[in-house]
Amino acid sequence: MAELTNENYHSTEMRQKYMGYSQFCDFLACERKALARVKGEIEDESTDAFSFGGYVDAYFSHELNDFIPQHPEMFNSKTGELKSQFKHIENVIKTIEEDEVLMKYLNGEHQVIMTGEIAGVPFKIKIDAYHPGKLIVDQKIVRSMEPIWVEETAENGQKYNVKKSFWRAWHYEFEGCIYREIVRQNTGLTLPFVLAVTTKENVPDKGLYRIPDEVLDEALEVVKKLAPRFDAIKKGEIEPESCGQCDVCRKLKKLTGVFDARILDPDYDKDNY
Repeated sequence: MAELTNENYHSTEMRQKYMGYSQFCDFLACERKALARVKGEIEDESTDAFSFGGYVDAYFSHELNDFIPQHPEMFNSKTGELKSQFKHIENVIKTIEEDEVLMKYLNGEHQVIMTGEIAGVPFKIKIDAYHPGKLIVDQKIVRSMEPIWVEETAENGQKYNVKKSFWRAWHYEFEGCIYREIVRQNTGLTLPFVLAVTTKENVPDKGLYRIPDEVLDEALEVVKKLAPRFDAIKKGEIEPESCGQCDVCRKLKKLTGVFDARILDPDYDKDNY
C-alpha cells in the first residue's frame, strides 16, 4: 500500500486504512453514512464553511498553489477573483497576521503528518502548526465563538436540545486527544493541545484556547472504547447502525409497517407507551 502523504491523505485508500478525527466524528453521527464515505460511495460535502477554512489553512501552510486549482467553486470563472461569499477571507487573514501572539502560535511546522494506533486501530493526523517538544496547535475558522444549540439523545431515545461551547459542539476534544496521543506515540512527549481560533464575523474575533489535559484524558477513553467498533464496521465484521435522519439513511429507508403517530411527538418516551 502507498505511503501516507499530503497528496493522498484524504484518499479513499487512506480512509480505509486509517481512522482520523473527522472519520471518528462521522461514525459518531451516523455509522451507515460514515461507512459509505469510507468506501467512497458518497463525496465529501463541500460547503462554503469548509472551503473558507481550507483556504485560510492553505494560506498559512503556503499551499495555496495546490489548493486553488482544487476549489474552482470559490472563484469567479470570468475574473478569477474570490466570489462574494469568500471575500471576507482576506479580512480574516489580515486579522490573524496583525496579531503577533496568534502568529507566534501558528508559526510552527505546518501540516505535519503522523500515524499511530489507538486501541489497536490505525490512526492518522495532520497538525496545522506543530511546535516540537512544546505544543500542538490547530487552527479553527468559525462563524463565531458563541455557544451552539446541539441535539442530544437520552438513554430512553428521547431527543433534547442543549447549549454547548463551540469547541464541545464540534467535538474538538476528540481531535485534541487523538492528536496528543499520536504525537506521544511518535515522540514520547505528551504535549498541550491549543486551538487558535478566528471568527468570520464582520469584525473578526480571535483567541487561543488550551483544552485541559483532564478533558483530553476523558475524551481519549471514549475514543478507545468506540474506535474498535467503528473499525470493525469498516472491515465488514459488524453491520452499521443508522441514525435514521441523515440523507444517506433517508435514501435507503424502507417502510416496514404502520407506527403509532405519537412517536413523532417531541416529548415521546417509548418506555411509557
